[in-house]
Amino acid sequence: MRSPYRPRRILIAGATGTIGSAILPSLAGFGVPMRVLLHHRDLAVPLAGPPSLDDPGPRPTIEVARGDLARPESIRGEAQSAGVRIFVLIGYTGTVQERDDTSRPVNEETLPEGRYESENVRLKYETEAMVLESNRSGGMTTMVVSPGVLAQPGASTILGGFVELFVSGELPFRVLNEVWLATSDGADVGRGVASAIALGNGGRRYFLTGDCRRLQEIYGLLSEISGVPEPRRKLPDLLLEELGLLTPVLPRGSFLRRLVLPRELVLHMKRLAPVENARTRAELGLKPTPLRSTLTAMIGTEGDLARRRASI
Repeated sequence: MRSPYRPRRILIAGATGTIGSAILPSLAGFGVPMRVLLHHRDLAVPLAGPPSLDDPGPRPTIEVARGDLARPESIRGEAQSAGVRIFVLIGYTGTVQERDDTSRPVNEETLPEGRYESENVRLKYETEAMVLESNRSGGMTTMVVSPGVLAQPGASTILGGFVELFVSGELPFRVLNEVWLATSDGADVGRGVASAIALGNGGRRYFLTGDCRRLQEIYGLLSEISGVPEPRRKLPDLLLEELGLLTPVLPRGSFLRRLVLPRELVLHMKRLAPVENARTRAELGLKPTPLRSTLTAMIGTEGDLARRRASI
């Protein structure tokens, strides 16, 4: 059995903001310098702390490189000039999930269809394809490690905002009942990326997802855990799409802005197929956190936030 790979330097892209905060502490366990690629417009720089409170070791050196990372060729140039052995791109399961037929599950070996409602998802797909094609025997080892919908207690995420609205009783209607959500607990993502690096298998796509449920099932779980009843009314998908056209003109932080999703996101979500990731679980030893446990932690955090907001 091959010994785990110990990198001397880590190059990582796609790990800014909330997802970076979930991933980088796990990578700090390698104790080596990290180079983080940020898009030139990104303001938040993810910081890696020690792997745990019980291990107050020194923080690794984090070098930040900025560039036009919306273009796959820019990422390729940064990767080639960094002189690293392993390059990890934090992808997104939606690049494979989005397809015409949403009745059949997809897995790590399923080929993307390459037709997307969202320009951001299309660019993500092109970058993932470039990274996987750049894997070379004897050269740079590349891999794509993809979470789904991030479920991170206390973090600013789309799902977190949705949970906050639900437990505060401010969600007036159910939306997108039939949509599949492949959720990823933030702690699982961090451990999964570290395991993929240690394994060192190039040219691989990994799906770091746990439970994949229809949104209607998640409403039920939230109601069971929080005691808040599900909204009785359902907003038709077509009306939700039309309301999504308003998002560019709605004031940031307004109540309606919190209720409405951008139209391209709604169209993207409606085309998501369910996810299976047996290979990822077997190769990386991934044991995802149960969705109920993650939602319980989120309700504790988001519920406290909602109660504070209601008291203002």
